[in-house]
Amino acid sequence: MKQKNRSALPGFTLIELLTVIAIIGILASILIPVVGKVRDSAKASVCISNLRQIGLSAMMYALDNNDQLPDAGAGEDPAWARALSSYMAIPTTQIASIFVCPGALIPVEESPNPNDVVLTYGMHGGLMPRGQPALNLAQIARPTDVILAADMCQNPNNRGWTPNSIEQPSVFVSQSGGRGGEADLNALISTAVDNDNGNNPWMRYRHNNRVNVVKADGSATSFLKGEVRNRHVIFVD
Repeated sequence: MKQKNRSALPGFTLIELLTVIAIIGILASILIPVVGKVRDSAKASVCISNLRQIGLSAMMYALDNNDQLPDAGAGEDPAWARALSSYMAIPTTQIASIFVCPGALIPVEESPNPNDVVLTYGMHGGLMPRGQPALNLAQIARPTDVILAADMCQNPNNRGWTPNSIEQPSVFVSQSGGRGGEADLNALISTAVDNDNGNNPWMRYRHNNRVNVVKADGSATSFLKGEVRNRHVIFVD
């Protein structure tokens, strides 16, 4: 039997191989950004779920404590997170992850104190002022508007944690803790300092220029940077 000449077998030319490589490169350039956006969207969804869980736990805590919210704690003590963690129907090993945004850019370290709860979320500094008793849910005039907790800037000098309370811009703690007065409820709040730099008590717009929040009625949502108004911060008309 006559053996076939191997050189006569069909194969790819150099031009064909280069064409295939070019097509693969084009597809990769299209797919990689899409995959990145899907991943970021998933992180934002988990973050919203975390805040919803925090809001639900705050409502349950208040029901057990005559409508009183948990105290924020003094200094860097995450007392409010410890108080709410006992109301979360999840394994103890997962509690820390509920208080950490999966989109946080700085790695978050555990505390040497086993009683601490790792934080990248903060509570409203007027509703739960540090070192002072927290307010009562009944004192919130517009619970469907007012932010209870939100994404916060991280402190790279403190294990990547956030401060306990959102205290900037000053409307969060001014007017005796954001208690109304003559402020224009439709005025936009400042978003001037949105970065993970030092002990920065501002909200963090880390999800495609949006900040995730849970409101005082337990509902979770997000705001585009520049959308948050005084009505979302001032809680007594």
